[in-house]
Amino acid sequence: MISLARAGLLPALSRSPIEPVLLDVVWEEVVVAGRSGQHADAVAIEQALSDRARQRAPVANTVDEAVLLAALDDGTLACNDATLGRRARNLGVRWIRTADLLVLLARSGAATTVEAVGGIDALFNAGRISDAMRDEYREALT
Repeated sequence: MISLARAGLLPALSRSPIEPVLLDVVWEEVVVAGRSGQHADAVAIEQALSDRARQRAPVANTVDEAVLLAALDDGTLACNDATLGRRARNLGVRWIRTADLLVLLARSGAATTVEAVGGIDALFNAGRISDAMRDEYREALT
């Protein structure tokens, strides 16, 4: 969500072929704590997702652990945190990054290739992906 917000891509969630699950602990961390820390992306996330139902997180010691447990139930984890993503893969959970979501949008017809490439560029410009990743995702889209 943070990457989507920083790149101005939160509206992409409504067209996603994957139904996002919004855990209450993630809302607390990203929106509530983010607003108290005066992070502009927290306000954008709150506005974009305020009408989405929040799911109660599994009992866990940390937010990351709760996210992994929920991903085990769901089968997919969408995040840009490489450590969390690798942990998910080790548990047999499909891990997709924000840029992967843009590729899925284009391939499902929910976004045009031009929109998806623009999203990849926005992620790069927001400092959310590297030069090499931008180039790989652009190649995958064209």
